[in-house]
Amino acid sequence: MPLEAIAINSLDAPLIKKPAREHELAKRLQALYDTDDTQPSGADVLSLIEQGFKRGQYLYVGMFNDKPIAAVACFDDGQTNAKRLQYLTVHAQNRGRAIDAKFIKLVYDAEVKKGVREFVPVDTDIHRIMSEYELLRVKD
Repeated sequence: MPLEAIAINSLDAPLIKKPAREHELAKRLQALYDTDDTQPSGADVLSLIEQGFKRGQYLYVGMFNDKPIAAVACFDDGQTNAKRLQYLTVHAQNRGRAIDAKFIKLVYDAEVKKGVREFVPVDTDIHRIMSEYELLRVKD
């Protein structure tokens, strides 16, 4: 099964198909962020993301073989049609394998289909990926 980027607006989203423990997705996402030294703690990031959910924001979760292996927040800046991408994390075993770039491209494609034409990469890794793949401005 290929990598999928799925937009969620609740940490209780039923992404894990196998019988899961209560709050399984939230626990796995927190663990992803906790193992990533480039991001704040998992609890801090999930708190910010939950606040964003209340304002209609999304978290894209990279699913592979029924497991969350990547995540990135997609926030509306509230002033323009631009989307801020931040808090990119990839499972430790998948780092350095270009999963981050593939995942950002999937998120980009999903948002472009929704009509987004401008992206603001907040994290340095996201900026690097979007620059390398010329994704900072959507060509009309």
